[in-house]
Amino acid sequence: MQNAMGALFEKRRATPRPEFDTPKIIRREDTAHHVWGDVEAGFVTDRVYVSTGQLHVLEYELPPRGEFRHSELNQTIFGGDVLYFVLDGTLLLVDPSTGELQRATAGTGLLIPRGTWHNGFNPEAETVRVIEFFSPPPARGAGSEYARRQPPLATTSYQDHRWDGRWPSARAEAVAESRLTPTGDGTALWGFRDHHASHTVGTLVDTEFLTVKHGLVMPGHAEDFDAVADETVIVCTEGELWVDVFTPGAGYAPACLRPGDAVFLPSGSQERILVRSSNRARYLRGSGRVPDGWTA
Repeated sequence: MQNAMGALFEKRRATPRPEFDTPKIIRREDTAHHVWGDVEAGFVTDRVYVSTGQLHVLEYELPPRGEFRHSELNQTIFGGDVLYFVLDGTLLLVDPSTGELQRATAGTGLLIPRGTWHNGFNPEAETVRVIEFFSPPPARGAGSEYARRQPPLATTSYQDHRWDGRWPSARAEAVAESRLTPTGDGTALWGFRDHHASHTVGTLVDTEFLTVKHGLVMPGHAEDFDAVADETVIVCTEGELWVDVFTPGAGYAPACLRPGDAVFLPSGSQERILVRSSNRARYLRGSGRVPDGWTA
């Protein structure tokens, strides 16, 4: 059995790991392409922006009626916190160990904490596009290496029976026990960037290792530089977004982003955001922080 499994994993292509140590503009068409999955688990197409020792960021797609489940080769349980934020379509996410199901539509997401099984489904006739932020990342052993060490599920459920005979009286208990946490503008912690109402920032997720924010920037906005504390990726999701980056010793590196484009910001750099057009812009900003010596 060990030899058979070894042969299977030899056939499995690892997800690409683009790394940068200076500011970098990553156009959507220049991302590292990858196909995840197998016949049993299903197939997912990935566009990988960044995969470092701090943060893993990619966009993936599920075709109409597409899905991903878990298989012997691809166990969908990871050792890092993961946010799936839906750009287009509807994503159904299920924890097959309990049957818990959550729905995320465009502009909303689901936080999957470390050690949580999950399967994804696209029930609609349009493609689902999802941005994934993941930390601690696969480069720290929190991806497939962690998944391979987990015992396989004895049973798989797509209906949560824990609350049978007690619904809706058990709603509060179900929320407390949930492992798939919905997030979006309605649940975000909102504030201004630099006291300007023309740039509002909503914190979607803020855990020990991962922070993801949703920014809304109005036409004509300009601001001062701010320090980048943790390794960060900004992905433009709407409009035209200027990100001006300053790095000591390297100077300025302006980036003009359109939807699907991203910029990588190393820790210790500085950045400011501007919108020069007459249309507003939106972005997702993910940051990872993993201490030295951490292992999954």
